[in-house]
Amino acid sequence: MKKAFTVVALIALLFSTGYGQKPSKEEARQKKEDAKKNKEELKKIKDELKNYLKHPEQYKAKMEGNQTDKDSSDAQLSRLKADLKTSQDNETELQKKVAANDEQTKTLQDENAKLNEAVTAAKESDMKSATAKGTVYKVQLGMYKGFNINKYFDQPRYIGYEQVDGMNRYVISYFPDQETALKFVADIRKLGIKQAFVAKYIDGTRVYEWSENPKYKGKKIPESLEDALGTNKPAKKSKKHIKEQAPE
Repeated sequence: MKKAFTVVALIALLFSTGYGQKPSKEEARQKKEDAKKNKEELKKIKDELKNYLKHPEQYKAKMEGNQTDKDSSDAQLSRLKADLKTSQDNETELQKKVAANDEQTKTLQDENAKLNEAVTAAKESDMKSATAKGTVYKVQLGMYKGFNINKYFDQPRYIGYEQVDGMNRYVISYFPDQETALKFVADIRKLGIKQAFVAKYIDGTRVYEWSENPKYKGKKIPESLEDALGTNKPAKKSKKHIKEQAPE
C-alpha cells in the first residue's frame, strides 16, 4: 500500500513539473537552433585547437598579439586618465584664478567707493572750512517761510558764468539728471526768475536744445547760436534798475 502511494505521488510530481508534456513548435524550433549553434561553436573550437596543436607557433603569435593589444589599450587608458587629471587640475587652477580676480575686483570697487566718499567729504569739508575761517560775505537771495529748496543743496552746487560773444551766461551746476534739474527750475521760477531753463552739456560742451528755452515757446526755433544771438534786442537800461536779459 505504501509502495503504491509512492508511485502515485511520483507520477503527480512529474506531471506538475511538466515532465512528459510535449513542447510547442516554437520551443522545439528554438531548441533545435540552439543545439545547432552549440554544435557549430564546439566544432569551431575543436578546429582551432587542432590547428594550434598542428601549428603551435600560430597560437603563440596570436597570444602575443593579444597581449600587445592589451598593453596598447592599457597604455592608451593610462594616457586618457592622465589627460583627464590634467584637465581637472587646469580647471581647478582656472577656478582659483577666477575667484582671485573676482576678489580683487570687489576690493578695487570697495576702494573706489571709499575714495569717492573721501572726495565728497573733502569737498564738503573745503566748502565748510571756506565759510568758517576769516571774514567772508554771503549774498542773500531771499527769506521764505513756505518756500523750501534745501534738498537741491544737500550736495555742493556751484554758481558760475560762461562768456558767449561778449555776453555773460550765469548757471548753477551740476545736476545728476534732467528730472532733478527740471524740478529745480520749476522751484526757482517761483522766485521770479521766469526764464530759467535746463541746459544740457556733454563732456563739457553745451548742446543747444532751443525747444527747452521758454523764450522761444510758440516762436521760430533758431537754426544756430549766431542766429539766436542776432535776434536778441539790446536790453533797455534804467536809472532805477537794469532789466533782466533773457539767457541763451
